[in-house]
Amino acid sequence: MSRRIEAVIFDFDDTLIDWSAVGESFEVVVRPHLDKLRTHLVQLGHPVPAGDHFAATYRQIIISAWDRAKKTWRSVRFDNCLHELFTRSGLDAAAIDLDAAMRAYDWRPIPNVVLYDDTLTVLQTLRRQNYKLGLVTNSMLPMWMRDIELEAYGLLPLFDARLTSGDAGYIKPHTAIYERILDLLETSAERAVFVGDRPQNDIAGANASGLTSVLMDPPHLNHKLDDVQPDYTITQLSELLPLLAELECRDRDRV
Repeated sequence: MSRRIEAVIFDFDDTLIDWSAVGESFEVVVRPHLDKLRTHLVQLGHPVPAGDHFAATYRQIIISAWDRAKKTWRSVRFDNCLHELFTRSGLDAAAIDLDAAMRAYDWRPIPNVVLYDDTLTVLQTLRRQNYKLGLVTNSMLPMWMRDIELEAYGLLPLFDARLTSGDAGYIKPHTAIYERILDLLETSAERAVFVGDRPQNDIAGANASGLTSVLMDPPHLNHKLDDVQPDYTITQLSELLPLLAELECRDRDRV
């Protein structure tokens, strides 16, 4: 008899990788890459403003874009933000190759952001148990850029489908992004579990979409539940394995 749950879908940041040693500092996470992009543009002969002004403009664009996104759940796209940055910086945006600019940004794993100790073991175990594995992250970056991190962490071959909100057009908790990953995995909501750390995004969206929701709640996070209730809560990924086994036994007993 086939089991009811056949797919496990994960959030990325603070669900599979641990940001506790970094936080989300603009200067640490973004500025080094923005400086590389600026150097790329300067080398091509574009009259780019000074680094601090260029960075301040970009930061304003990103903050405004995410503020709008939280009202509409329409996603922020990195390429659109770069185009606006070039325009507001007085550059001829139409003359700049956006794909080359994104590659010059040189995205890679953030220093001191690491895998949780059990991430690799849990994902490998789920693969051996023949679960379909998916990843959905509220990231404005296209998936090919986040894949750079997945590859560096040794996670890329473990996923059957991966999706960023930037590519999907909507951010969690909008149900469209969950429907898209379910389609990519060729499964349905009642046959999938979603694991994420943010109640208002990951869990609310999973609940609204009909997935079994699992809140990843490690000690360093302090996200308020408010009126969002996950189906299950774990404090480390390894707790997911017995939980899935319990769900399988429970469903078998009901038959």
